[in-house]
Amino acid sequence: MTLRVALISTPFVSVPPKGYGGTELVVADLAKALRARGADVVVYATGGSDLPGIEIRSYFPAPQWPPDRDIERVHATWSLRDAARDPRGFDVVHVHSPAAVEMARLSPFPVLCTLHHDHEPELSDLYRRTPEVRLVAISRSQARRETAPIAAVVHHGLDPGRYQPMEDQGYLLFLGRYDRVKGVAQAIEVAARAKLPLVMAGEPHEREYYDSEVRPLIEKHRVLEVGPVGGNRKAALMARARALLFPIQWEEPFGLVMIEAMLSGVPVLGAARGAVPEIVEDGITGVICDDATEMVAAARVADKLFNRERIRKLAEQRWSATRMAEDYLTVYRAAQLEPLVVEEAGSDTAAEG
Repeated sequence: MTLRVALISTPFVSVPPKGYGGTELVVADLAKALRARGADVVVYATGGSDLPGIEIRSYFPAPQWPPDRDIERVHATWSLRDAARDPRGFDVVHVHSPAAVEMARLSPFPVLCTLHHDHEPELSDLYRRTPEVRLVAISRSQARRETAPIAAVVHHGLDPGRYQPMEDQGYLLFLGRYDRVKGVAQAIEVAARAKLPLVMAGEPHEREYYDSEVRPLIEKHRVLEVGPVGGNRKAALMARARALLFPIQWEEPFGLVMIEAMLSGVPVLGAARGAVPEIVEDGITGVICDDATEMVAAARVADKLFNRERIRKLAEQRWSATRMAEDYLTVYRAAQLEPLVVEEAGSDTAAEG
């Protein structure tokens, strides 16, 4: 019997995204991989979304940017009501926004929610008030920090076909928003100390921080700043880098850019925080760095230390959308067949796909 799945994305960015949009990229690749595994998938997303061969239903005709909780609630409510009225019904409703958890009572079908954010006390309170919704963490690190019960851990995966390894052109890459917690200043410091060129792709998150602290460093060290990138341009920029710098200053729940780099055959030099130790195989697909000095040393020898072909092959095994879909299918079947049993908050023993 064909499994029928409703995926509820956000109303903020199209699926797949045309530029920035980590959650929406995951939803797009999950939908395609589930369909390839024989599932019947319906995606609830904003207008402008495009997934050939997969039905998309939209309340808003265009992306509603910037993010707004009220807009998110309208989208989630309409999506859940539409799914509930579907004459064929669904085996599972898989949501990707907190507002959909808040409105989960509208669904007569099992609901699970992937957490795409760090621990927020207000949201954890919401999750505890809706125990009928299975929570899926995207890393063990995130699961440990979440105070609401976690039913499973499923790491993100992406379509390897989007990423094609290319010849190393000798530069280090920082890709992401220019924010303190992302370690943008630390990335510039590492590249300068390693005496290697740095390319930065992203945009300021806090203008005052960028103008007062980041821009002077960019000018001082002659960093090449290319702005936000997406699609083929992003993939090519990634694939030609000697290494990706990921010097985060917070407990990042996942870090999608790391698996994008590895699928491109590019090593990741990441700070030993958040999900980095789960994603990077130390000395094989990158280096888990305790401090900037260690990251500088790794950057200097990255062209000799790593086998880019091996990084790509390992990434295809660990970080593909197919693996992610198989893990979610296991969670979906559990939601259908078993009563909800969750581990204590912060436990490492929740089921992991």
